[in-house]
Amino acid sequence: MNSKVALTQVAIPMRVKLHLLTGITVLFLSVYGKVVCPFIDTLTFSRIIAVLGVVYIFQIITRELLYIFKPTPVLAVSISRHGFHVSVVTWLLAGAVASLLHSYLYTDFHWTSHLKLLSGYWGLGAGVLSQLEYVILEKYFRDQKLVEKLEVEEKITSRLMESFAVFTVVPALMMVLVSFRFVFEGYTVRGAALEVLFLGACFVISGLYVSYRYGLALKTDCDHLTHAVKEVSEGCFHVHVDTSRTDDLGKVAYGINDMAQGLRLREQIREAFGRFVNPEVAENFIKNFADSDSPIEMGGKRQEVAILMADIRGFTPLSESMEPEDLTLLLNGYFSEMVAAVQNHGGMVDKFIGDAIMVVFGLSDKHPNYAMDAIKAALEMNNRLEKFNDEQKRLGKSIINNGIGVHVGEVVAGYIGSLDRLEFTVIGHAVNVAARIESQTKPPNPQLLFSESVEKFIGDSYTTKMVLQANLKGVSQEMNLFTIV
Repeated sequence: MNSKVALTQVAIPMRVKLHLLTGITVLFLSVYGKVVCPFIDTLTFSRIIAVLGVVYIFQIITRELLYIFKPTPVLAVSISRHGFHVSVVTWLLAGAVASLLHSYLYTDFHWTSHLKLLSGYWGLGAGVLSQLEYVILEKYFRDQKLVEKLEVEEKITSRLMESFAVFTVVPALMMVLVSFRFVFEGYTVRGAALEVLFLGACFVISGLYVSYRYGLALKTDCDHLTHAVKEVSEGCFHVHVDTSRTDDLGKVAYGINDMAQGLRLREQIREAFGRFVNPEVAENFIKNFADSDSPIEMGGKRQEVAILMADIRGFTPLSESMEPEDLTLLLNGYFSEMVAAVQNHGGMVDKFIGDAIMVVFGLSDKHPNYAMDAIKAALEMNNRLEKFNDEQKRLGKSIINNGIGVHVGEVVAGYIGSLDRLEFTVIGHAVNVAARIESQTKPPNPQLLFSESVEKFIGDSYTTKMVLQANLKGVSQEMNLFTIV
């Protein structure tokens, strides 16, 4: 949004349109004076038009000068509102000039004639036509995409109250002035004018009170709607707006409730989805496919990552000696510790393979040193497993031993499967190498082994030593395997 919109940006055709709208008053007052006023009707129509035309030119010049020298608002109001204020000022000044000019030229006219002319400019112009100019300017700035961000918001309820008051007070005031003019001109008695004044005051006061009460109700409903929208924008989807209204605001309330419910369901799906796959993968999937009309792209992209494979030692005899329910509890407790260690270092759990876990590091640009992250995660996994086993011993339950293998290499990361059943995973020779390295972690070899490609990333962060040279299945060349001292 632009916060420096000025009235000088109003194009010439739009200014001409506003000036022509001002000319309506000249025509109206000329016809009204010629037909109704017992003093003005003594003048020729051309004379009336000429005098009011001078005022019309003065009003055009005044508006243009205000557009040039006062193009932006002083108060925190919209540019359309500022244009409305300029319009009101020009009408007030034009009314004063017209009344003074009229009294100067026609000194023999009754003072009520000059007052009637003034009330026409102030009532019809500043009161009614300025509201129409306000609406025209609002539409113009919206159509031209010229809107500004305000520090102070303008309330729709205040706007409606203002309009309602104008269109209530101005007609009543005009009728009262007309009735008293009839008294002064001898057409009626004072009692009739006082009756009109009394009835007009009663209707105006009651109308303003009703509009005030309606404005309060409307303000309350609008505040509820804006508060609900704000909560939704801040991620709180447990909102419910009262939908008892049967008008357009009721439809908006229904829409907000439906939107909040849909977003709440989406977040639940996102959260549930994130429990089956990596949360970052779930987020990217929803962003790329669920939130757009783009088709799902099978396959993936090639990149270098670190693969960590962790497998439980002696799982087969362990599973034979335990009930399925107890074995499930044991695995869930073990995997909870392992996953926590992985997530602490930016890893993505690719999949659980029975009692094994496959983790990928380096898929995100947030973690550039993925090999070091994999080693840190492996060390934390070992520490967590040690504490887990201590607790298992304390409870008299079975303990777990595992082996961890880490390797760095190129893989293809992406969506594998069919359009009906997808899985995000990494595929490549590096995955097989990591699995083969993990298979070498059986005693007497250490619990953690990693390839030479990982050892190059470690540098001076840890002390490493080569444990063995191994001929791994599916690997053509002999590999040096390392561990942390």
